[in-house]
Amino acid sequence: MAELFKAPLVRRPSVIDQHLAQLLQAVCIEVQAGNELIEDGILSQLIELLDTDRAERAAEIIAEMAKSEDNRITFIQQEVIPPLVNLVQGSAPHVLRQACRALGNMCFESQTGRQIVFTEGGVAALAIRLREVQREAISHGMVQSLMEYLKHSTDPTVLRFSLNIISTFFDLGDQITDMAFELNTVPIVAKILKSQEDESVREAAVDVLGNYNFLSKPLTQMQLYQSGVLSILVDIINTSLDESACDALDRSACEILVVVISHDGIAQLVFEDTNFDMVAEALRWLNGYQEHLKGTGAVVIGNLATSDLRCAALASNPQLVDSLLAALHCDYSSDEMMAKVKHAALSALRNLSICETAKKTLRPHLPILLSYIRSDMPMLIFKAVACVRALVRGSKAIATDLASDKQLVKVVVELPDRFKYHSGIQGEAPRLLSTLIVEATQTSETISELVSTGVVPVVLKMTQTKEYPKIQVEGWLAIQKILNLLKDHEAVLSAGVFSSCEECLSDETNPNVRILALNIIRMVSGSLKGKETMDALKKHLARLLTNEEDIPAQQLAKEIKESLN
Repeated sequence: MAELFKAPLVRRPSVIDQHLAQLLQAVCIEVQAGNELIEDGILSQLIELLDTDRAERAAEIIAEMAKSEDNRITFIQQEVIPPLVNLVQGSAPHVLRQACRALGNMCFESQTGRQIVFTEGGVAALAIRLREVQREAISHGMVQSLMEYLKHSTDPTVLRFSLNIISTFFDLGDQITDMAFELNTVPIVAKILKSQEDESVREAAVDVLGNYNFLSKPLTQMQLYQSGVLSILVDIINTSLDESACDALDRSACEILVVVISHDGIAQLVFEDTNFDMVAEALRWLNGYQEHLKGTGAVVIGNLATSDLRCAALASNPQLVDSLLAALHCDYSSDEMMAKVKHAALSALRNLSICETAKKTLRPHLPILLSYIRSDMPMLIFKAVACVRALVRGSKAIATDLASDKQLVKVVVELPDRFKYHSGIQGEAPRLLSTLIVEATQTSETISELVSTGVVPVVLKMTQTKEYPKIQVEGWLAIQKILNLLKDHEAVLSAGVFSSCEECLSDETNPNVRILALNIIRMVSGSLKGKETMDALKKHLARLLTNEEDIPAQQLAKEIKESLN
């Protein structure tokens, strides 16, 4: 073959085909032959053929040669990758196959090769072609055929490949997930999970059920419950109880279980199921030493604790709250795992704390929750603040005690500025402050102390959340109480209370919010100064006085106008 390597590829079609066949045979038999091809200049001729009707054979030869690490380096230097990417973008399936083989081999253990493929648009081109192939297969009834295999085959290899293909199809969107639902995919895959012992098949089955595009649909979640999948998932999870860490199958099972129970209707069904004690399983995981399962147990409890009736029943279990609090005190293998498990535990405690029955159980543990407000982890701070706010509501004594803790109030006041990009903290920190103001027993002196910490600007931000009228109302009630008790309104006026009120006077504003804003204006009207401010006020009042659709606002505007004369 040495003579063949030294001779340029002849341009006669029959001779070219013969040479290419011989070259392919040579490089398949011996890697060294590929090295000689490169040394003798054949590579440049192969690159030229990638743009001809012999692209398939040229790409196949390059794919074989690229199995050698030395050849891969040369190919990268000789810019073989760009023409192969071009083949991916618009070639017949048989050519595409060889082009993909060549690119795959050149990326093997080569970060440079991978980077060039990405830069040349190879990844995007491959994704597009993959979608085209998938859609064509689906149009020819492949999903239906695969489902027939799953129904009738017991061969682990057939089942695994069928499941893997279906899982990739789900990424195409709602049309495919809807088709899968209509074809009863969940019951069929559930049956495979129950009957198959082959680990690879079970992993593939869980991958299908756990695909986000499929799993996120409420109808899929309900089918999962009705098909008895939850008990199977629990059995899978429990196999790792004595292991130091969860494997991929266990983690996927945990994720599916958590998502399904997040459906409120299913949570109620699970809670009422006398044959399946989900709470006992969650506590078992929470009290174990397997970190991932601790987090899963906490999340399950949190998902179940989303109604007052379930919260009351859960809180009556003395072990439950203690187990969640114990998870906050554990040492974890990494900061990431610590944050995940503690976030899950705090989330569950927060959901429980909304229920009046559970508050009695949780309030003695308030110091633990307050300690997390002072931490440096925003995801934990957010949940701790929300939990404390829920426990403060309805307890004048706790609210008064916390409101008098000037250091704590300052910490909460500073949270929105410390974590500007955490929307949860941006929402919860002001709400905790407003709750402390409204619920606590206050005097003129104590409210002055509270205002001195800078609470007013933070609470005023609540009044501008027009998409959440309930939060606006909470904010204005807190400002109203401050104004009622403060002898001097200057601190509130200087924080921009009038401009905040103006934002809430439009016709689009919730009527209850508009009335509260007008009442705040009435309270500070005697302290308003400046021609621009007074002109703006009179303009708003004139508009409201002619609004026959909002009589309460019209009446209050009339009172304010009379007080100004």
